[in-house]
Amino acid sequence: MRTIGKMAVAFAFSMPAYLALAHAQNSSTPTGTAPAASNGAAPALAEQADRLLRQMAEYVGSAQQFTFHADITFDHVLPSGQKLQFSAAEDVALHRRGGLYVEWTGDLGDRQFWYDGKSVTLYDPSTPFYASEAAPAQLDGMLEKLLPQLHFSPPLADLLYSDPYQQVRGDIQFGFDLGMNQVNGRSCRSLAFVDKDIDWQIWIEAGPQLIPCKLVITYRSLPAQPQFSAVFTDWDFDPRIATATFTPQLPAGTQKIAFQSVAAAK
Repeated sequence: MRTIGKMAVAFAFSMPAYLALAHAQNSSTPTGTAPAASNGAAPALAEQADRLLRQMAEYVGSAQQFTFHADITFDHVLPSGQKLQFSAAEDVALHRRGGLYVEWTGDLGDRQFWYDGKSVTLYDPSTPFYASEAAPAQLDGMLEKLLPQLHFSPPLADLLYSDPYQQVRGDIQFGFDLGMNQVNGRSCRSLAFVDKDIDWQIWIEAGPQLIPCKLVITYRSLPAQPQFSAVFTDWDFDPRIATATFTPQLPAGTQKIAFQSVAAAK
């Protein structure tokens, strides 16, 4: 099952793709406290954290269309071990009946991605090349095809499935509720999780829309433990998305090449 680490797979960059809890955390531990498991009991996913994560996933996954903006920072680790930070912005427009457009603008380059219900297209504006492949008619099927077959996935892809909870829940080992925090003036609930290879924290707006406010991923298994961070704004669940948004807009003379080639282009 897919993990939330795949949310951070960026278009062309080298970025790849919880704390222990006692059994009775929800009943005996104040919110925001993460006690160690006692008497050899297995660590757990706190009921409230799991419930809030599921509710957020159901809210986003049930939407037939939406748009959002994300301001992103991510680390790149040099062979010397030096860790550098870069920034990017991502804009997403989605329609579950066969439409997705993702635009990434960042320090290390730009990318555009289109899905029109028949094919996927990836374009690097700094080159005269694009890649395009036939794709399943269903958005979930298209997303499942991208990574194993084309070795590419849009950043934050797990949020685009009809069941985001299924995508992120599988490898979670520990998780708990950190309580209320402010993210750009919004009251958001902070949840922290650990899975096999990553630590991640997500802030979910307190309501009425249960939407992600912020996401931070730490890649524990990679040298220097790089991080990926996304701050979400401008969620719109009743947008007017023109059909042409999902149709590739390519300059005259652009040449088609293999999908892996354009995904790796700098």
